[in-house]
Amino acid sequence: MLLTLALAAGCTVVKEGRQAGSTPRAGKAAAGVELTLFTWTEAPEAEANQKLIDEFQQANPGISVELQNQPGSKEAMAKLQALISGNQAPDVVSLHGAYYIPLASKGALLDIEPFIKQTPDFNLPDFDQRLVKLCRYGGTLYSLPRYTSVYALFYNPDLFDSAGVKHPDQQNPWDWDAYLRTAEQLTRDTNKDRKPETWGCVVDFWEARMYPWLWQNGADVFNEDRTRCLLDTPQAAEAVGFVRDLRYVHKVTPPTDTNERSQALDMFTQGNIAMYMTGPWDVQTLNDASRSQGLKWAVAPLPSRKRRATMLGTENYAICSQTKHPDEAWKLFAFLLSPQAQEYMAQTMEKMPSRTTVVKGPYVSAQVGYDRKVFADALSYAVEPPNIADWAQVRPLFQDELDNIWVGAKTPEQGMRDAARRINEYRAKQ
Repeated sequence: MLLTLALAAGCTVVKEGRQAGSTPRAGKAAAGVELTLFTWTEAPEAEANQKLIDEFQQANPGISVELQNQPGSKEAMAKLQALISGNQAPDVVSLHGAYYIPLASKGALLDIEPFIKQTPDFNLPDFDQRLVKLCRYGGTLYSLPRYTSVYALFYNPDLFDSAGVKHPDQQNPWDWDAYLRTAEQLTRDTNKDRKPETWGCVVDFWEARMYPWLWQNGADVFNEDRTRCLLDTPQAAEAVGFVRDLRYVHKVTPPTDTNERSQALDMFTQGNIAMYMTGPWDVQTLNDASRSQGLKWAVAPLPSRKRRATMLGTENYAICSQTKHPDEAWKLFAFLLSPQAQEYMAQTMEKMPSRTTVVKGPYVSAQVGYDRKVFADALSYAVEPPNIADWAQVRPLFQDELDNIWVGAKTPEQGMRDAARRINEYRAKQ
């Protein structure tokens, strides 16, 4: 879901833009400063963020922070655009990694590298350098990930055991053929009414969930410099066709609405789906289902084909360029991205840390009832998503053609050719 979510921000205080060429004074906070932190989370995470703010304010008595939270990505996106246009941007904002580039390209975010250089103990090398690369635009560092994430294979061990099927191998992932055979074994019509009581898998047939399948088959969305869409290759059509055939040919997945992520997740939590591809962001929902209805679940690596691949996702913090208090905003930013804050969010909200020392240390060693090492190990073969400044305009062109393929209006070959053509034609006109 990580790439389909919108960025968000909000503020009620008019901000005066920081003068060009002014030098940040990292660590020199003025007294009586009021900052706004805007996030786009559900209530439990907002409460956790408020506790971090309380701790920050205790350590920095001259700075007060107002948390403004806007649940809902569409609502948050609209609010952000209006606030920036009205010169009312927040000081620090949480952004989805796919959507901060449009803001950076319009000068709405502050270059944070000067602050980092003046704060040696911030330790930028502690962040995976591929994550840092994802946070640059035009060579300038405008954000850093407060969390990272990967797709993995979530599965229901009870269904595997009742069908006498071997669990996924944590060290040696299945290839696509083994994944399909397993899904067929786990799709069971025990009462012979031609309606399976359990299904081998459930799929979300939308763009971000297609990335791992594309990459695993040697395909990609764009070329290396992001100048041309490459969805019109045989490898791309084959990957999309394999996923579509899970429903229409092999009949191992129930029907789902193309763009409705929660529908597939809900099916898995109900306990009659054996396998589902998702990430750490859904762990809390699954834990709730475990407590309320006894759902058993575990994680394993995604299947592979020509290569191992999953998606390297981020959710970032950034400082808005309209802030009147860049030094104090940096102090808040650095605190929220500290190892201690990341460990706290991992413990309380199941967030996957972006700092190497945390993800390889307390995160994987915590006793949480599932193997977090699957997520941590996946970072070594995770692939950067196709982040581009105009992704908000390009994504619907891709999704339109996936919709056509999913409902049978087009073949995978035709749909992927049309997706590449439409995307390349749109970008050529810009």
